Amino acid sequence: MTRPEAKGAFKCAVAGGPVLDWRMYEIMYTERYMDSPEQNPEGYNKNSLFNYIDNLNGRLLMIHGSSDNVVLWQHSLRYIRECVRKGKQIDYFVYPEHEHNVLGRDRVHLFEKIDRFFLDNL
Repeated sequence: MTRPEAKGAFKCAVAGGPVLDWRMYEIMYTERYMDSPEQNPEGYNKNSLFNYIDNLNGRLLMIHGSSDNVVLWQHSLRYIRECVRKGKQIDYFVYPEHEHNVLGRDRVHLFEKIDRFFLDNL
């Protein structure tokens, strides 16, 4: 949605527990596919969504579990901070006490939220 080559392709999007910068994700998984940031600086820079916030057009709903130990909450908190600094509006929702997957009764709430977001914005 924010990449220059996707301009105009999306009216709205939902991101749940998103990896926004691979430098902030677990090394074991990331470096298996991308090498280290020192070995592949271009790859890490090209794939950091912080570099594309200025291109954000349309509605974005970001969802994160407050206890996510897979994609740390710092990803979305930093993204929100940068959106505020750049004057970009996003919608944001937190599932308290949930890890990476929202489970149980709250999962129904999650899918209702996503469904309503698309119905309201498409």
